[in-house]
Amino acid sequence: MHIPLDRHNLIPLYLQIEEALRCAILDGTFKDGDKLPSTRTLASELSVSRLTTENAYAELGAKGLLQTRRGSGAYVRHPLSTPAIPPLDSNEPFPLDRFTTTTSRLDGYADIPLPEGFINFAAGIGSPMIFPLEEFRKIMQSVLRRHAEDAFSYGDYCGYYPLRDTLARILSVQGIPTRAEQVLITNGSQHAISLVSQLLLSAGDSVLVEEPTYAEALTLFSLHGINVVSIPCDQDGMEVDKLADLLEKHQPRLIYTIPNFHNPTGRCLSEARRYQLLNIVEQTDIPILEDDFVGDLRYSGATLPSLRSLSTRGNVIYVSTFSKMLLPSLRIGYLVADTRWYTPLARIKHADSFTSSNLIQRSLDAFVTVGRYEKQLQRACRLYKRHRDAMVAALRRYLPDGCHFEIPQGGLFIWLQLPADVTISQLMPLAWQQKVTFARGSCFFQEDPRAEFSLRLNFASNTPELIAEGIERLSQAIVLCRQQHLS
Repeated sequence: MHIPLDRHNLIPLYLQIEEALRCAILDGTFKDGDKLPSTRTLASELSVSRLTTENAYAELGAKGLLQTRRGSGAYVRHPLSTPAIPPLDSNEPFPLDRFTTTTSRLDGYADIPLPEGFINFAAGIGSPMIFPLEEFRKIMQSVLRRHAEDAFSYGDYCGYYPLRDTLARILSVQGIPTRAEQVLITNGSQHAISLVSQLLLSAGDSVLVEEPTYAEALTLFSLHGINVVSIPCDQDGMEVDKLADLLEKHQPRLIYTIPNFHNPTGRCLSEARRYQLLNIVEQTDIPILEDDFVGDLRYSGATLPSLRSLSTRGNVIYVSTFSKMLLPSLRIGYLVADTRWYTPLARIKHADSFTSSNLIQRSLDAFVTVGRYEKQLQRACRLYKRHRDAMVAALRRYLPDGCHFEIPQGGLFIWLQLPADVTISQLMPLAWQQKVTFARGSCFFQEDPRAEFSLRLNFASNTPELIAEGIERLSQAIVLCRQQHLS
């Protein structure tokens, strides 16, 4: 058994062994029930004391990953080995109750993965292929070596100050003047949206959103009893000309917008409309929540100024995240706000979730220097542009007549409009039979008949080869749907 040990590392050898074995169990190298070498044999192979290997096995046992059988040895106990709901296959009826949610995802519950061979266009995340796992692992080990005691503490509930300072410098370089004292670290951008909602909205209040909009935001507003007022959108984003009448009629307490590579449509709010939006809103002092979840992922076209950078009165709260460009499991997002909003938001964050992972924040700060960030961003943009182009080519090649889509200049998604004789309700079971999934339009609308003819496709999370295969399957399902309609 090959386990690389660093005998100059401050991390004890038994923990290095335990970590290597733990990773091997979790990534499937060792299966449930596999027998591990005896502690004596492993100690001999690694040239360590038997006590060291016994301590490593004891750690694994304490975490429920190892079972010792008297007189027999140590056996792997995989955490996912407990009996689960039997898997489904594509020959069964479409399992609407088990594989769809009220949110933007269509990837099932954690313990019920999609059947083997499915191509999933429903995810709301990027590709794990862009994340430099080995580099980040080394950074975390360095943080643990040098700052273990501090890294395992709660830390500042506003966020690790050096990370806030790093983010402030990155944002300032991007044209959003920011100080570290304006940055509040959150547990993902969804957490940031929740904090703003708790501060500015009460049950019965109204929030104005684009239609369609981010599904999880709609779910969040619904949970808080917030009245959602929708404003239509076109290829240039929010139809700002209709804003004044809606403001007068509904008196919203907040405007929630995704101006860059909008979720789900992929559109951008034009520069002219950005100025128009701020001119209208700043006369009323209604705060704007600017969700810039993938604003950096631009593949073509000119960069557009953020609403926060254009605001002259500081009534724009800016929200972003590392989940889409790095890894969702980091769960680190942030918001930028002026003092009048920042201080109460920080207090709510403290009461709501106390703090964010100090270890992850310190590791992220060590990783996201300005130079590293730009390098990672360029890498992500190159990869995702290839994926976008692959999906566009496949859509043009395979889609039947009557389907329409726009080519986004960045982001993660393509918004597909179906012909009038093909509805989502009819299409989903047929797509299931073809082993392809997507995000339903109804996730992103309050109540709109267009939802039955719209779907969102994620081009970032699959390879170009899988994208081409998945679009061909989806197109075949659309053809079958039309044939059923005609019959």
